[in-house]
Amino acid sequence: MSEETCDESPLATDAELRLVVAARVACTEAEGPGRRFAVWVQGCSLRCPGCCNPEFFAREGGESIAVTALVDELRVARDVHGLAGLTVLGGEPSEQPAAVAALCLAARELGLGTIVFTGRTHAELQALPEMRPLLAAVDTLVDGRFDARRREPADGRRWIGSTNQQIVHLTPRHADPALWRGRNHVELQIDAAGRLTAHGAPDLLRQILRSMS
Repeated sequence: MSEETCDESPLATDAELRLVVAARVACTEAEGPGRRFAVWVQGCSLRCPGCCNPEFFAREGGESIAVTALVDELRVARDVHGLAGLTVLGGEPSEQPAAVAALCLAARELGLGTIVFTGRTHAELQALPEMRPLLAAVDTLVDGRFDARRREPADGRRWIGSTNQQIVHLTPRHADPALWRGRNHVELQIDAAGRLTAHGAPDLLRQILRSMS
């Protein structure tokens, strides 16, 4: 009796990975240094009070997208917009670690820098073996739970929500402090379907949306 074995290659495994995405934009300068592809994941069990994206807390909702399809979008966006990198936010990226790691690794292979915003600290992630591939694929981690009582001042670090959060450079790619200084801003974009999306500095965004209502 012969026994057949089936060896799964890493590529085959990655082809099955899916990421539940709450939102994404192909090109933004409001979510990290330079022009970036930004992905907001769906689902967060941390639920920090005052979070700017409470609609992304629930695990239900969002769109389940194959990582390979997101990589195809990323490759096109890189070529069209001259992207510098990928930013993954949430929701909570560490709650979908395998898919986020695969997406970040693919971004690296496309020559792009990777930034992940997470409510968990670097130390918390280091203590979890399943997070090792994610940490290995990220250039910069912005970590820690958002604390609405300790908001980052307007003249503080760009893109950071509260003063307790850390910028952890796992590679030198985004380590220049000058990249993290400057004024935050908001972007309004109209997608191919004619839908208006808004993202960027939460407090400024709230002011703009109130003025439009």
